[in-house]
Amino acid sequence: MDSFSVILVVVLLILVILSAFFSGSETSIIALNQIKLDNAEKQGNKSAKIINSLRKEINRVLGVILIGNNLVNISASALLTFFVIKKFGDEYVWIGTLLLTIFIIIFAEIAPKSFAAKRPESIAYPASRILKVLTKYLGSFSEMLTSISNSLTGIKNNENYFSENLNRDELKSVLEKETKEVDKEEMDALKSILELKDLTVEDILIPINEVLKIETGDKSNDVPNDKDIFLPVVKGNSDEILGFIHSKEIEQFNDFSGDNIDFLIEPYYVPEKTHLFSQLKNFQKNGKEVALVVDEYGDITGLITLEDLIEQVLGRFDPDENEIGIDINEDNSVTVDGSVTIRELNKKMNWSLPEEPAKTISGLVIDQIDTIPTGNVCINIEPYNIETSKIEGNLIKELKISKNT
Repeated sequence: MDSFSVILVVVLLILVILSAFFSGSETSIIALNQIKLDNAEKQGNKSAKIINSLRKEINRVLGVILIGNNLVNISASALLTFFVIKKFGDEYVWIGTLLLTIFIIIFAEIAPKSFAAKRPESIAYPASRILKVLTKYLGSFSEMLTSISNSLTGIKNNENYFSENLNRDELKSVLEKETKEVDKEEMDALKSILELKDLTVEDILIPINEVLKIETGDKSNDVPNDKDIFLPVVKGNSDEILGFIHSKEIEQFNDFSGDNIDFLIEPYYVPEKTHLFSQLKNFQKNGKEVALVVDEYGDITGLITLEDLIEQVLGRFDPDENEIGIDINEDNSVTVDGSVTIRELNKKMNWSLPEEPAKTISGLVIDQIDTIPTGNVCINIEPYNIETSKIEGNLIKELKISKNT
């Protein structure tokens, strides 16, 4: 092989390498994770800073990459055609073109793009400075071509492909992905914080008919002082709530007399449709730890505490309470208290029972049969079989649920 042929082959290889560079750069700059990129920039990575600036004008950058890629591919094709004609004649041009095309597709397109998609930092970071220089000098030409293209397709020039902010659904999707950098408990807490804006006070309140109350003038109240709870104090045997007393301070109740209720915590009312995140801020703003929940008619429907809200994020503080109302049987069926919320059951069992419109598992059954059962009933919500096992009056006290496999 003469020196001319050697030089031409070397030039062809350089052009193919440049084509691979442009192809890999295009994929890597798009495939980079924005969160990781921002974090790298905060840690002082100069390449990450350059890439972020390039992504803000991604149309110009992609235009420059495409211009460069097409120039080197056209140049490689022209050189090979010249070489084949000079060495072998016109009739072999198609063979040379076919071989070059296959070579470029494999080594200048598929291989670099695949590598860049899997390890974008490995290409984007080193390529960032070169792309910055090319964009500086070819950016205007690229922008002109992009404007012509956009005018034909109707795409606005100022569209940004890389949103700087994730919406809540996107952030939830990110948190759903497992990572070795953050343990499961931390991930669950982060997801629970996001759910505070989806849930309302109605979703986690303690129904008022299940709240233990103490009456004034009744010294026979059997009040547990070993639990850390707030107790409503009612006037006599009426439903008028005078205030709250903490179970740890119940001994003060023995000294209660007449109208002296200064030691009671003043009642605080919140609408049941209040979002949990807003209620958390309300507790903080008002310096309260317990509130009565009212519906749109002003009727008291339940009670909510600051502890209830915190447990939505961190889980229950009392480990023993985790099992209350949800018992897993040997046959993998689950015995559930009727007052257990569907959301809590889904979360514990990793199920997907419908959480609307009913809030509790007993409410789900009533919603499905459209009446209050007078005897045990069985319903099917694929893939779940729900059977009532204990009914008292108008209340479904206990159910058994199994999941078809």
